Amino acid sequence: MTVLIRERLLALGFAGLITVGVPAAQAQTDVDNQPLVIIPLGDSETLGGATSNDTSGSSSGSGLVVESLAPVSADAAGTLDTAGGGFGMDLWRDSDGQLIGVLLPRIPGGTGSQVMTDLGRRLLLSAAREPEGETGDLLGWRIDRLIALGQQNDVPDLIASAGQQALTPLGHKGRIDALLLAGEQERACQAARDAVVTDDDLNASLTLIYCQRVAGEDAAADLGLQILRDTGAEFDERFLVLDQALVSGQPASLDTLEDASPLLLAMALSGGTRMSAELLMTAPVPVLRAVAVHDALPLETRLTAAEDAVAAGAMSGEELGALYETASFSADQITNALSRADTTIGPLGRALLFQAATQQALPAGKAEALAGLLRHAAGEQGRKGFLAAARVSAPMIAGLTPGTELAWFSDDAAMALLAAGIPESGARWWPLLEDRARNDAVAAAQVAALWPMFRLAFGEQLPDDGTRMRSWWDASARLAPDRVARQAEIYIALLAALDDRAAQSLMVEALATPPVLDAADEATSDSGVLLAFEVSVDDGKLGESLLLALIALGPDGPAGADPIVLRTVVRGLKQLGLGREARLIALEAAFANGT
Repeated sequence: MTVLIRERLLALGFAGLITVGVPAAQAQTDVDNQPLVIIPLGDSETLGGATSNDTSGSSSGSGLVVESLAPVSADAAGTLDTAGGGFGMDLWRDSDGQLIGVLLPRIPGGTGSQVMTDLGRRLLLSAAREPEGETGDLLGWRIDRLIALGQQNDVPDLIASAGQQALTPLGHKGRIDALLLAGEQERACQAARDAVVTDDDLNASLTLIYCQRVAGEDAAADLGLQILRDTGAEFDERFLVLDQALVSGQPASLDTLEDASPLLLAMALSGGTRMSAELLMTAPVPVLRAVAVHDALPLETRLTAAEDAVAAGAMSGEELGALYETASFSADQITNALSRADTTIGPLGRALLFQAATQQALPAGKAEALAGLLRHAAGEQGRKGFLAAARVSAPMIAGLTPGTELAWFSDDAAMALLAAGIPESGARWWPLLEDRARNDAVAAAQVAALWPMFRLAFGEQLPDDGTRMRSWWDASARLAPDRVARQAEIYIALLAALDDRAAQSLMVEALATPPVLDAADEATSDSGVLLAFEVSVDDGKLGESLLLALIALGPDGPAGADPIVLRTVVRGLKQLGLGREARLIALEAAFANGT
């Protein structure tokens, strides 16, 4: 769209929109990114520290020293310093700006990995000197990828730290998208007006058409839409469907939310489109998070979106727990939660079990409700459901004291805590599970299945001369012969990356038993990205290495990554001093492939 078209759109009614000022974002304490003390393995060193810019001082003659500070680039702005989880001012040291500009847009979102989301968020929000050379729109892509990760709540503060005047068309788009996802329609409309005034941006123009439509300015909206059509502008056909729904007052029916933009979500919500569970299954993670926090939607819809967002690694278990607590149940329902959950299908049943667990004073009653929650979720949604349930229930499980009266809960507890990424709490349940395994075949199978994950978490603190890994192989070969070779490849690769030889005794069997994979499921690796990652790690280029690691792990995260990718990334992160993150990525891969 040309500047002339933009001027025509403004002249033909867009100026009639109510102007709403956008106040500077309030600074807030970042509590979501506090480092977790997960595994006491001695390789969780923090990297780098904030360094101050060089200044030259001069005396003013009054005894005061006047400092001459170099201007701070908007690309160097950020909301996290090292104390808040950032990676330090030297994050991009020795990296080529052009390469960083190429890599940054490739950060994947919605991978299912809490670790990848956390690393990506910290990387994108770190205050750091910009890399040498031309980077392109570094700030704009940082905003864009935060939204892709489902971390749109961080965008206003990042923009405030850089200054709104620094926004490019991509940055303006990110600002509009973040406000639409937050349900701040008036501010989003003002942001779109700001963007149209300064840039030729199709997204902003479409947003203004939507703003006019909901304001009842149909003639202006129709004219703006016709202008866009006359210029040959290409946009999602779903926009027209949803726009017509706003005109007619009849809710539109959508087949999919795949790749849906924040604007499409805002239009769908304004037009009363039903957010069914089937429709939400196709939604990207920023849309899931936005639906989860949208107060006007039915609670069951919000819970469905929140559970999916937690499983995708875009929301925390604590956020899901807070939403579970908003469900209203009678005292009788809470008291009889286990029996009622069996008949209450869906997320409301899980909310009931969660509330029952929080209100139980006796450890045995709390454990019973938590076991019901985990099994309810796994039975209805498989591994994805168990993952969300594990992440929301992990704090309560970690608060229980393992004992003989809770031995029956040891397998559920250990697996949930591993899945949630807090294996040190899971280790407290291990002796109980091993005791059960001596006389209980089901518990013995669980011990065999969980052993490689505990070894990944704790290394030689849990001794194994190869016998335990052999037991795992024998049990898995009986129970899942079509998957055991694939699982073995994953374990061999991950343990080798951590300099652990416990799985070497399985090499012959693994090589002699080719994995059985569907063509659609077969993982592939980008050798160029892996080679670049290894070189970057060797050179100590932290930010560049993290970008390459996230790209190498891919859109399916550790769960779908090739064994060679996992081995390379885990070893590289450990070499960079990120041993905690390396082991947690290994655990995520192990849980996804070994359960």
